[in-house]
Amino acid sequence: MRILVIEDNEAHRQSAEETLRGHEVTIVESFDEAMELMDRKIDERNVQRLLSEAGVATAPKYTDRESWTAYRKVLDDANSRSVIPFPFEVVLTDMMMPMSSQTLAPEVFNHRERVPYGFVIALRAALRGARFVAMVTDTNHHQGAMSAAIDHLGDTYYRDGFKPNFTVNGARVMFVHTPFYREVLGKKTCSSCGGSGACKHCKGTGQRNDQYVQGECNACPDDVGKCSECKGSGHVDDVRQTRKDWGRVLADLTA
Repeated sequence: MRILVIEDNEAHRQSAEETLRGHEVTIVESFDEAMELMDRKIDERNVQRLLSEAGVATAPKYTDRESWTAYRKVLDDANSRSVIPFPFEVVLTDMMMPMSSQTLAPEVFNHRERVPYGFVIALRAALRGARFVAMVTDTNHHQGAMSAAIDHLGDTYYRDGFKPNFTVNGARVMFVHTPFYREVLGKKTCSSCGGSGACKHCKGTGQRNDQYVQGECNACPDDVGKCSECKGSGHVDDVRQTRKDWGRVLADLTA
């Protein structure tokens, strides 16, 4: 699929390359770049062909109001028939991005301020003809007002099989908190047993005699005496889950 990703965080851009591998992916970093790609593009050669076929290859003088009005009508029709189809089937975007200086007065522009442009990007993508659109934020809902507001559009945390929230102009659209890409970096000592591999509740004996349980240990019923976290190995996966899992979002968006 042809996918456009808009993300200003380098780590999340890298995860887009990794989790969307196998697709034709274009990645940009800013609101302005996104708007440039999503502007309506006109096939000027086709416009000229249509004007020539209509017998008005050149514009009349503006002072000739009747001819000018007729020309504008033909030109508008030619432009509408010459719109280049939107090149992306899927648009995936972050929510918060650096402020754009476009149209803003100098005293208003603040390059440090972040703006929830993701909503506009998502809706613009749907209007331009994308079939699948998702705004995916990693902003903690305890740390950002807009992130907290998204809780009212769906689940607080991403879950498998998430369904798009909306249909906009025929596109499936979702506004969600991101799922994170699970990366196994290696092995580390199990924090539950300290590397011993023994159940921390019964100390590896299979029997407990404490204020909670007297008798068989209920924390290791399947592997008696073994730590339930590392299954007796003393080590667990060293996992990092800090980057967006764009591939998981795409799978649910297009399911």
